[in-house]
Amino acid sequence: MTTTTAKSTTRAKSMRRRLAHASSAALTATVLVFSATPTHATSASTSVGLPGGNRIAVNAWHCSLYANACDWKASTKMSGNSPRKARWIQNRAELEAHGVEVSVSISKNPEATLTMVNKSLGVVRWRNTNARISDTFGQMRPSKGTVYVSTRSCGSAQVTGAIKVSEKCAYAGAS
Repeated sequence: MTTTTAKSTTRAKSMRRRLAHASSAALTATVLVFSATPTHATSASTSVGLPGGNRIAVNAWHCSLYANACDWKASTKMSGNSPRKARWIQNRAELEAHGVEVSVSISKNPEATLTMVNKSLGVVRWRNTNARISDTFGQMRPSKGTVYVSTRSCGSAQVTGAIKVSEKCAYAGAS
């Protein structure tokens, strides 16, 4: 083999390796982009301070973009150490599809209860005892005519015999 032919063969192999690495990197980047979790969400939060330095936070969250279903979460959480747990802490989530003649089906975590107020509004409630948190979550499946969905999360608690938190709410949805 001549020196010129050997150099051409070496260059061709090197070029094929670089193209293979570039193609592999491009494929990996494409897979990462399409498999990434969507970051589009609608959320809201409110909190209240308690005697002794504790706080109660109420949170509402749901997806803002969906095709057939939309995940949702609502929570009431106590932070602080005086006391470490509430006697009971509750979350009540109102999940609604908005539009003309719309409906929604709702899934929820097993310990919570679901009450359908009408075909477009459901209420999920969970009271947790001797705890710091009451989380509810699931999925909404709104009908085709739905313009938007909303999550209204309301929380309350009996922290001690003397400290009771009346219901505080956070609304995530179009205003």
